[in-house]
Amino acid sequence: MIRELIITAFAFLSAVPAFPHTSQLPAAQPRSALHLMNDSEFAIFLKHLDTYMLRSQAQLKKMDVKSLSLDLQESNELERTQNRCLQSLDNARDEIQKLSQKQTLKLDLFLLIDLNELARNLDALDQGLVNPVTVGESSGAQKSLAYAREVLGIDTALATDISTFQHHYLAFTGVIDASLAQADHDTSEPPTQK
Repeated sequence: MIRELIITAFAFLSAVPAFPHTSQLPAAQPRSALHLMNDSEFAIFLKHLDTYMLRSQAQLKKMDVKSLSLDLQESNELERTQNRCLQSLDNARDEIQKLSQKQTLKLDLFLLIDLNELARNLDALDQGLVNPVTVGESSGAQKSLAYAREVLGIDTALATDISTFQHHYLAFTGVIDASLAQADHDTSEPPTQK
């Protein structure tokens, strides 16, 4: 009973996105029901996600956010936010590597947490890049807004992957919950006499 409540709580909490846009799928890929990926689909999804994370990491590392702001405090804050994004990408890639070896509900949950943390950090970086203090002079403004567009592009593409993974995770918890319920039902039935 407690196990079912914990699984239900995790499923509910992971279904609530960090930001509303993370639960929306683009119109080109409507998917109304939860989808449990089979092993090959899941492996392809993880490979795609890892490749995307690697590319996003390279994009973020190329950004010289420290040079954007006239204000030292704001410049340091932007750099810290960029570093949090890079750390979130590292954490998510570590979880992807673990999941590539073996899929478990625990590892799925950790990846979902890391993806939502990454989405929050990308939003914070994007907000910092469009902050009037950051923008400052016109050449800095153009560079800052160009960086903000790149971060927003990363965040938007990530939202689709987070949504896809949330649907898989919820379907996976449903399968596990059903298996546990069946096991509980089987152990509670008295043996039939022959």
